[in-house]
Amino acid sequence: MLVISILYVVEKYISHLFFKIAMPNVLDIPMKKTEDITISDESAYAVFTARKARIEVNSTMNRGIQVNSSYKSEQVSIGINDNYLASVTYKRRSHPIYIIASVFFLIVGLLLVVGSSDDSGTVGLVVCVVLSLMSLFLFYYTRMARLSFRLADEQDYDILLASSAVNDSDLMQLFIQKVLMNSLKVEGFVSDIKPNQKVGIQKEMMNKTTPQQLVQPVFPNTEKNTPQLSEDGQYQWNGAEWTPVN
Repeated sequence: MLVISILYVVEKYISHLFFKIAMPNVLDIPMKKTEDITISDESAYAVFTARKARIEVNSTMNRGIQVNSSYKSEQVSIGINDNYLASVTYKRRSHPIYIIASVFFLIVGLLLVVGSSDDSGTVGLVVCVVLSLMSLFLFYYTRMARLSFRLADEQDYDILLASSAVNDSDLMQLFIQKVLMNSLKVEGFVSDIKPNQKVGIQKEMMNKTTPQQLVQPVFPNTEKNTPQLSEDGQYQWNGAEWTPVN
């Protein structure tokens, strides 16, 4: 298990170097907090911060995407043409296997102490506790999120985020949607209603609609329209006078 963990860390380090060369990060440190995400009819604006670091992303229709970052004395400004924007991706992942490994090492250490009568059990416990803490550290270390702006030439500009930096994933989805709408020159405000929610809202509106009242046809009163006959049946009363029956 320890060898696997070491190999995984080496692999992550090599992949990190590769991505750093091929797909540059805006800053090499992850942002810890989302200060603001504002979406309007024509723009999408987001601010991510960490200790002594700040990244601003501003997407405005017909003006492209502007990414400004600052870290200590380092300042970077990146302009992205809307016509070259291929996709915007937000990805967050974690590795629960490290939590399982941490608990496993801790249980093994306790079993070594219980099953041993000399100092070897204590030494084994110390080693297992160290391995457990290392696994727990790797779990939190590998919990990383990434906001990527991919261009048409397959180059990415990545913003590294801590896994807890974005608390509202729905708002992040709306931000990405508005950035893509600006790149496609589509005006208007994004909708936070999902397609499956639209069906429910339409049904609810149909149920609330007042049903149309049916107008009942008025039939003539047969009793009133029936002529009144005389006793001998030869005359009928038309309301004004007696007339002979034809």
